Amino acid sequence: MSKSNKNYKLALAGICGAVVYGIADNFLYVGTVLFSEDVTALWRVPEWRLMTSMAIGVVGSLLMILGFISLYRLYQLSFGRLAKLLITPSFLCIGGVLYMHYTLGVYAPLTFMSAVKAGVPEPLAIDMIQRANAYMDPLTWVLVILGYFTELVLVVGILSGRISLKKRVLLYMYGGYAVLFALFMLIGKLTGEWGLTGSLESLFETTFFIPALLYWRKEGTKGL
Repeated sequence: MSKSNKNYKLALAGICGAVVYGIADNFLYVGTVLFSEDVTALWRVPEWRLMTSMAIGVVGSLLMILGFISLYRLYQLSFGRLAKLLITPSFLCIGGVLYMHYTLGVYAPLTFMSAVKAGVPEPLAIDMIQRANAYMDPLTWVLVILGYFTELVLVVGILSGRISLKKRVLLYMYGGYAVLFALFMLIGKLTGEWGLTGSLESLFETTFFIPALLYWRKEGTKGL
């Protein structure tokens, strides 16, 4: 029971890490015109907000590592020797999340502002950043696929019975996120503050750890 409680806390840390990333996203996107056709709309953010977001993102990554440790231990019980192979994309996702948060959310705005301050014409600065981002696009897509491979493993594991949770857990988990998504979209519609919706992707990553949290809680209550 002690081991289950420890893994429960690790899974909870992973959920907190995803929420922390959501907070970091708000430093990037709240107050911006998120869906503007102007590519620089997300680049005109105060520098202190960019660096604060980066620092918060590092904390989020550390917490998510703890969550993936809990998930790996669940994989060991559910998939046996395949656990190491199945968890590898998830651990790569940690570096990938931090990489994408930095390159897409922080690097581009800092580069744009630095270039403009140095006297580079805005069109030239925009073209330079877009060309640099184009080189990184293939790696970004690979990291996205590796990260969400975790979702596939969890869904297949629960539906197949390899992960001993009731199938309705998936309905509650994704249904709950759908409600959260609708709430954020409603807030954006009513207030015009669409920047809040920028954190929805990070908040979705809580679903990496919710099954582990529920499993270890169930194991921890056995025999009570």
